[in-house]
Amino acid sequence: MLEWGVVQAGDIIVAKGLEDEGILLSNGNVEINGEELSMQRWLKELFGWSSIQTYVFAVHKETGKPLSQIREEYMLKQQDEMN
Repeated sequence: MLEWGVVQAGDIIVAKGLEDEGILLSNGNVEINGEELSMQRWLKELFGWSSIQTYVFAVHKETGKPLSQIREEYMLKQQDEMN
């Protein structure tokens, strides 16, 4: 999604339903309190789960949309442009 330009390094990612947030890095990881973590690890630790649907529980703060929705909208737009 970074390569597509639909999210940018430096964007704020919020954990769905929580106030915890991190800064999206250019490699897809997030920076939390100066520490670099994978988005999946960060969310699993926050929610205390052994697995998590990362794109469902990671919300792009600026748009208020989960990353799964941003991805889906982009894919639909690309499909429409090809038709």
